[in-house]
Amino acid sequence: LDSFRQEVDGHGLSSYPHPKLMPEFWQFPTVSMGLGPLMAIYQARFLKYLQGRGLAETSQRKVWAFMGDGEMDEPESLGAISLAGRENLDNLIFVINCNLQRLDGPVRGNGKIVQELESVFRGAGWNVIKVLWGGGWDKLLAKDKSGILLKRMEECVDGEYQDFKSKSGAYVREHFFGKYDELKAMVADMSDDEIWGLTRGGHDPEKVFAAYAAAVKHAGQPTLILPKTVKGYGMGESGEGQMISQ
Repeated sequence: LDSFRQEVDGHGLSSYPHPKLMPEFWQFPTVSMGLGPLMAIYQARFLKYLQGRGLAETSQRKVWAFMGDGEMDEPESLGAISLAGRENLDNLIFVINCNLQRLDGPVRGNGKIVQELESVFRGAGWNVIKVLWGGGWDKLLAKDKSGILLKRMEECVDGEYQDFKSKSGAYVREHFFGKYDELKAMVADMSDDEIWGLTRGGHDPEKVFAAYAAAVKHAGQPTLILPKTVKGYGMGESGEGQMISQ
């Protein structure tokens, strides 16, 4: 990474994954324009073909494709997912990073991209694993006997979640937890810093590991993993969750 975008001398890392730039490193030219998902699906299908014809031992191989939520609006991104479902490509795993932002703005400011993608892929016959909330939320969810926390999580749209992580712990306390008295009381013993430290699932290594392990073991269907993350994670109020971090 010290030589990011300085790959000409053979020692740096190119900003785009393309074999022409780094022929000994990248195998597939992708970029966030929908080509990666298509190639991953047909690569997984070809591996199944090789195994079925006895041409190669590929039964233990997996094809992983890493994409962004904004990329899924490219027509090519979803163009062959039904084929993967019909052919039961359980050697295929998609990971769509849902940070709710793309270069030109929110992905679904007034909607919920995770739930949208979940329904599309389930309808195409995929196994879907969502990684929404970090481990810090587990204790709060265990205390949520009435379901008020789940209700609040479900009623917030993506634009609100972006807003929360672009501000501060005090802001989250007031505008997320503060909507309902019962919810506000649930975090009364937590400091603003502790509230700010409640992460999204995609930033929790244990949650991500569990999702990956479940995906590898799943049989009979391709798997989609939807980790929810924050653009500019770790930048705090100087860029976390803000468009300037794009």
